[in-house]
Amino acid sequence: MFTDKEHRGILEFSDELGNLSISVESGDSVVPAQRVEENDKDLLLSTTEKDEVRDPGSNGSAYNAPSYDAAISQPLADLALPSTGLTGQAPASSLAIDDLLGLGFPVGTAATPSPPPLNLNPKAVLDPGTFQQKWRQLPISLSEEYSLSPQGIVSLTAPNALLRHMQSHSIQCIASGRQSPNFKFFFFAQKADEASVYLVECIINTSSGKSQINIKADDQSSSQAFSTLFQSALSKFGLP
Repeated sequence: MFTDKEHRGILEFSDELGNLSISVESGDSVVPAQRVEENDKDLLLSTTEKDEVRDPGSNGSAYNAPSYDAAISQPLADLALPSTGLTGQAPASSLAIDDLLGLGFPVGTAATPSPPPLNLNPKAVLDPGTFQQKWRQLPISLSEEYSLSPQGIVSLTAPNALLRHMQSHSIQCIASGRQSPNFKFFFFAQKADEASVYLVECIINTSSGKSQINIKADDQSSSQAFSTLFQSALSKFGLP
């Protein structure tokens, strides 16, 4: 038989627990349950802690959302470790996207290889008929104006002086003429290891000291390289 005082104490304890049912256990059976609760305190919350974190919108429901502060803090810490590797990969992915969008800036720009030097055949031969046919068929690939030195203008008065000078640079003259104050020459040249040829019309005005150059070529992509060679040779005309 329980006394009134003892009976009231149990009822009051039951009221504090709400809808939880409490059964009277012997002293020996309570100890293991307490030990289990103490051993699992890192994973489970006590009744008091559940009451403290109970969701206000639960309307007193016995179910409470578990707290993530302590129970899974260690697993989250473990999951955070691989993110270091992912973070290291982010810049590479970003650079790849920037490259696709044209926004990326290369770390280092490789130097554009210079084209091989243009070598001419010193013994190139071309008959006048073939020259005229090619001149009619090929378009002008390059047209430029050069300046001659005063010594070069004076040297033009010597017969065939310019022809011999250009021949020393593997550029052959196939025709020439004069109508004051202009000298007009037609030259040709050939690549050293190919049949590709260059045709040149050169008009020199002795009054202005200027020369007008029109170049036609089988290989138009190398016209600029040939023009550089031609200008270099012409600029040396009349110089010691």
